Amino acid sequence: MSTEKQSQLRFSIVIPTYQRKEVVKASVKALSRLEFAGGLEAVVVVDGSTDGTAEALRSLDLPFPFRVIEQENQGASTARNRGATAATGEIILFLDDDMEAHPQLLNEHDRSHREGADAVIGHIPLHPDSPQNFLSELVGQWAEERVSELQAVHGKLPFNEIMTGQLSIARETFFALGGFNTKFTHGGSFGNEDLDFGLRLQERGYHITFNPQAISWQKYVVSPRQYLRQYRQAGRADVLFARLHPEHTAHLFTRTQRPSDRLVWRWWRPLLRWGILSLLERGMQGPRLARLFSRLVDLEYYRGVRDGGGIPGPASLRVLCYHAVSDLAGATVIEPYGIPPDQFRRQLDLLQRWGFQFIDVHEFFRYLDRKAGLPRRAVLLTFDDCYRDILEAALPILREKGIPAVAFAVSRLKTNVWDRPLGAPSLHLLDADGLRALTREGVVIGSHSRYHPMLNRISPAQLKEEIEGSVSDLEAMGLERPSLLAYPYGEYNEKVQQAARKAGLRAAFTVEPGLVRSGTDYYRLPRIEILRKHTGWRLLWRVLRVN
Repeated sequence: MSTEKQSQLRFSIVIPTYQRKEVVKASVKALSRLEFAGGLEAVVVVDGSTDGTAEALRSLDLPFPFRVIEQENQGASTARNRGATAATGEIILFLDDDMEAHPQLLNEHDRSHREGADAVIGHIPLHPDSPQNFLSELVGQWAEERVSELQAVHGKLPFNEIMTGQLSIARETFFALGGFNTKFTHGGSFGNEDLDFGLRLQERGYHITFNPQAISWQKYVVSPRQYLRQYRQAGRADVLFARLHPEHTAHLFTRTQRPSDRLVWRWWRPLLRWGILSLLERGMQGPRLARLFSRLVDLEYYRGVRDGGGIPGPASLRVLCYHAVSDLAGATVIEPYGIPPDQFRRQLDLLQRWGFQFIDVHEFFRYLDRKAGLPRRAVLLTFDDCYRDILEAALPILREKGIPAVAFAVSRLKTNVWDRPLGAPSLHLLDADGLRALTREGVVIGSHSRYHPMLNRISPAQLKEEIEGSVSDLEAMGLERPSLLAYPYGEYNEKVQQAARKAGLRAAFTVEPGLVRSGTDYYRLPRIEILRKHTGWRLLWRVLRVN
């Protein structure tokens, strides 16, 4: 297709799909019946399917430009973002892979946009060809109740009604918002990427319209087993949403939870799950079985909530301190501070298996400022010195696991010269390009001084140069002004704390072991140093025993 024709397209329809070949084929074929003269294309992102979806879609003969993009299974958020990046239309219409478009769907979305809407959602009734069971019946009832409720809304639409099953938005607006947050649905999980996106739309002041004439029928083919899996993932997603948006949680965690649920979940849930699913998969139905299944859904949902770290509350925080992520076996002085990449990966795997939840700096500051709680076993991951191996060895592992981190940079040095008098080998530190590369991957850069001295042993003038100068250096590199400081060697006193405040830094870390709690001095924040010797149970003991 020529660039000129691409620029004339009004709509790009973006559909993510995973392991639903026949369902998505039917949805794409239905697009052939669209009655729209403004120019359209469709982009389907196959999110790691192994059922022949991509080949089946490429065999379709369609009357409009059509592309199939394949990627590893990364989740719907990443798939939608990928499709939006490939889209060329003025407006992107996101559809779920089980949506069959009404012939007038694009005309209705187009009308709403021409009337001033920045984003449009429509009516998603149950497709009559959906399997007839109590789940599809519930979905059908919900869709009809939803359309009535949204038609009665005067003013802003509830952000939790802005769903990606059918959502159109100007391409420029979508990218101005940064697309969908890939923390949701990471690794192929389910839930809340649309709530997060809808909330950001509202908070930026965009006009969102509900058009009941914009219709796409949902062919609901979710099995009871898949439904339970989705609700467990929804529990995790609700915890994440509550962590990111603590002021918008009134609609979360509303499913029934009884005091006996923990006992039932631990001892009887597997048997109940097996029995109820066995009956449903044999085609049995009835109100009593539906009620039992609903209780099982509640149990799975709160199982997911527990998986995600629990409902955020006034928990304590562990801050982990790493140095080099490389094998420094035999290196004088610094051998204990070098953790080989494979060991680093195993450490993170172990912590995640034990339910530790890694938070980012934004969540950290909201907790410090008492504006939000934390999940159970919350952890902030930090690196001192900014050795080159953070970029080369640690970052790929963090990226794969979706773990955020903070890295504290020594702004005027190229190597660890402070260790050389002790006989340590020279290790390269990241330069400005390397630090910028970290920030592009979401790593937050903090200050670790200019030359790595013991800050409590230098003059006031030197202290000012080390802290304020480091802040200026990092800004001059094109980095965001740092808000965090890690004291070199963990050494500080009251004058050092005052200098950090005067430099505009919001918080500073020691290497004194302990937990960060509500009320902890912002400039005496404890951290837990993780060393080469901390493997297996030693790591767990190191992290769990602090108080």
